[in-house]
Amino acid sequence: MPVYDYICKDCQHSFEVVLTLKEHDTQAATCPKCKSPNVEQDVAEFYAVTSKKS
Repeated sequence: MPVYDYICKDCQHSFEVVLTLKEHDTQAATCPKCKSPNVEQDVAEFYAVTSKKS
């Protein structure tokens, strides 16, 4: 499952949330520290792990 990085605009707390793609599209994340819904998805690194060698 994908891990999404968020940052709270109220308390500046950064956190990760594990969500399915459907949950990410339908549910709003809230800050676990201050419970604010005023969060923004943070830019995160992405890499893919495959079984084939390039």
